[in-house]
Amino acid sequence: MIVRITSKFKEISSIHPNPHTGVDIALKEGTPLRSIQDGIIEKVYDGSTNIGKGISVRFEDGTQGIYGHLSDVKVKVGQLVHDGQIIGYSGNTGRSTGEHLHFALQKDGEFIDPTSVVDQTVNSSWWSRFLENGSVANNDYPTLLDVGRNTLEKMFSHGFEHWLSNYMLALPVLVGVSFGVFGLLSMVHRSLATAGVGIVLVMGAIAVI
Repeated sequence: MIVRITSKFKEISSIHPNPHTGVDIALKEGTPLRSIQDGIIEKVYDGSTNIGKGISVRFEDGTQGIYGHLSDVKVKVGQLVHDGQIIGYSGNTGRSTGEHLHFALQKDGEFIDPTSVVDQTVNSSWWSRFLENGSVANNDYPTLLDVGRNTLEKMFSHGFEHWLSNYMLALPVLVGVSFGVFGLLSMVHRSLATAGVGIVLVMGAIAVI
């Protein structure tokens, strides 16, 4: 999923007269939100403050993540959570002008720019980690059951139209990769080259969910 930042870190505007403590990303209400690292839930906001319903997570690296304006919270204070685990759903609660997620990150009590990791609040897959690490050896690969379960979960939670939109954005890249794979494998066998193209397109379809 490609996230769209609608309000940047430290931005000052009519909505944020003081420097913005995090970033806002436009999300359809009900989008699953994920922990960006292993951690422990320190606080759950009940919706009575500006942040609306929200979650504060103490991550294993010592930073603290704050998720705001949620429609639903799926965790409790003191609960251990894992990287990529769904902890709530985006919404429009609290002082909000529309459906979105406010995500902030603190280190040693100071707010820091979360822009580089905000996409992980909605994206967490073994394929994404493979692309990021650029190495086969640095990844823990899931079972086929894990892949199937995660794929179905994301497909139903995000919606088919959302998936199709992302797939169409990625299609030019997938076509380019497919041509390269076909050219290489056709030197071995044409049927193998055709299968390779199919695998690229299927893997691309899974990656953009």
